[in-house]
Amino acid sequence: MATKQKPIKVCLINNGTARETPWAHDLGPASGPKGSRKVRLVNVPFFHAKPTWGDVIVVRPVDGVLTWDREGASWEAVGKRIAEDGGRWAMILDYAPRGKTDVNGELAQACAELDIACERAWPPDPTRAGRVFLAVGNTLTDAAVMSQLRAAKLPCELTQIHPKPAPAKKPAKKKRKR
Repeated sequence: MATKQKPIKVCLINNGTARETPWAHDLGPASGPKGSRKVRLVNVPFFHAKPTWGDVIVVRPVDGVLTWDREGASWEAVGKRIAEDGGRWAMILDYAPRGKTDVNGELAQACAELDIACERAWPPDPTRAGRVFLAVGNTLTDAAVMSQLRAAKLPCELTQIHPKPAPAKKPAKKKRKR
């Protein structure tokens, strides 16, 4: 019988800032400083669009904490800091329930049906919408995600935060017949 992999906490930073500690599965030793490990993220980080859920990264001990540092890499170059791309990208949505106080479970289920990892950043309250972070498969566009989630008829209003949605196209002007 296979044993279930126990998650470990790792630290993601960017030159010492944007510190967060997602869960990961330890895949074993990696080249680098003594104690370096190869890990697969099993959370959707909030401060880092990449790496995200499913990506494999090499972490090294920094003050006793297994750490991955973006080291200021640009968005275009951050892929070189990832050992194995898990085939997902980050998307952020706000959700405002209609009626019920929280619909996170229903939203998470709708995402799961689209093979999207969904994690709640915070629940809605009377002063603000709830927020979820998604790890979306590379085969889906943000427009497709929004279209499919809205088609699920969830009891909430969805607002796309990241990536910024493309502006709505204006309808073409009709030509006048002469």
